[in-house]
Amino acid sequence: CGMKDKIVLYARKFRVYHRRIGYVFLIFFLIISVTGILLALKDVLHLKPEIVITDSPNDSTWISLKEIDSISKDYIYNKLELDTVIDRIDIRPTKGVAKVLFSNHFTELQIDVSSGKILSVSSRVDTIIEKIHDGSIIDYFITKSNISKITYSSLLSIGLIFMSISGVFLWYLPKKLKSRKQ
Repeated sequence: CGMKDKIVLYARKFRVYHRRIGYVFLIFFLIISVTGILLALKDVLHLKPEIVITDSPNDSTWISLKEIDSISKDYIYNKLELDTVIDRIDIRPTKGVAKVLFSNHFTELQIDVSSGKILSVSSRVDTIIEKIHDGSIIDYFITKSNISKITYSSLLSIGLIFMSISGVFLWYLPKKLKSRKQ
């Protein structure tokens, strides 16, 4: 009966560890799940700004990136009184639009690449959700590095791996005990 006792002991240990670790990680698993669903449905739920299509996406008359940079920084500083550090400029050639996103706030400007006219000013809700999803929201507000994102992602990944493996054992060990009885 030594093997049976070992199986029962393993099952009890896995159950205890599975429950304790589950309690610790539950809220984080829920956050990742909910934000993951929101990110998957961000277009359907309109969580990111719609691209404004211009009349003239002809690339022969485009303004320079330097002009787009200057126009966006001028608008952000003078009209919205926000920080002007640009994270990236996404060019949509078929739509004739440059999307300018900023590093220290969630504002997006859409600029007509032919005329330099600002077509849209909006907040990027999807970027906020993404930062919550991957844990970088802590880095954004507090550390200004990637350490929280790396730690959060690593710990939750290890926790999820453990929960998966211990869950399989919790399902498998009773079946093994049953088969040994017969």
